Amino acid sequence: MVTGETTGVALLERVSSAGAVVVPLAQAWATTPELLRDSAAASPFAFVARLLGVEPLLVERQPIRPVPEGRSFASTRMDTPLHTDSQMFLDVSAAIQVLVCVKAAPRGGESILVDGARLLARLEREDPALASALFEGERLQRFYFGDVGGPTITLRGGHLVWTCAPHAEDRVGASLARAVGREVPIEHALTPGEALVASNHRMLHGRRPFEGDRELVRLLVWLEHPLAAEARHVARARTLALRPDPATFSRVRTVLAMLRGVPPAKIANDARVAESTLYAWRDAFMRGGVEKLTADSRQSTARDESEL
Repeated sequence: MVTGETTGVALLERVSSAGAVVVPLAQAWATTPELLRDSAAASPFAFVARLLGVEPLLVERQPIRPVPEGRSFASTRMDTPLHTDSQMFLDVSAAIQVLVCVKAAPRGGESILVDGARLLARLEREDPALASALFEGERLQRFYFGDVGGPTITLRGGHLVWTCAPHAEDRVGASLARAVGREVPIEHALTPGEALVASNHRMLHGRRPFEGDRELVRLLVWLEHPLAAEARHVARARTLALRPDPATFSRVRTVLAMLRGVPPAKIANDARVAESTLYAWRDAFMRGGVEKLTADSRQSTARDESEL
């Protein structure tokens, strides 16, 4: 992990090559930690576009602070095991995790990371059977948001992706946890105004327990184009989720722009289509989602009734 004041495309390139970068963001943008928090809340897409220099596909924002009776890692002071944030969009997890520090804990709370690329290179030398299992072994990993199936390292939508739950419940996961435990983690105590920008497809991340109050903002960022990865690993990985064809992907991109409030006239001009076409695409996108949710609801109701 490196530290620097670079933002924009140069920062994204450094994250892609190094895995993680710490940026003194308040200093670089001549602002305060509180205004960084407010800016990320007011317009997460604009915040990420300025930070990384590219338009994101999707951004998920999550306050990270302890709350009374909190149960998730984000809402407690407990130790957070190394993991990836593997919520899916179009069957791909977020490419980038951004942590913006608003208030540091008086004691503890250090971010910890293990570089999956470095770990994999060691396993290929020292434990090739485990390295193969990461690419080939079918696993069902349980996260608080749901289960994720497939090998630990896969190709999803053209991205080489690590998927690692906080707790291992199978043989491959237990072996991986022991291997991760032998790595020397990267450790950094974020200070107010700093941002940790990491590849969520490569870096396993966690947190030390802490005392007192602490506030961060987490942004999960989905990108159109993959981050850097070794060609031999890309060739070795099984394709678990295909990238939509270019025409479909372009339409998804325009619908997402409409949903986040970009003026339809601008989108239609950029996409070189009539505004009526945009609304037809949005309707198809939403109708497909409603149909899937309706089918899921009926299945859930039928299952509940069968258990009575």
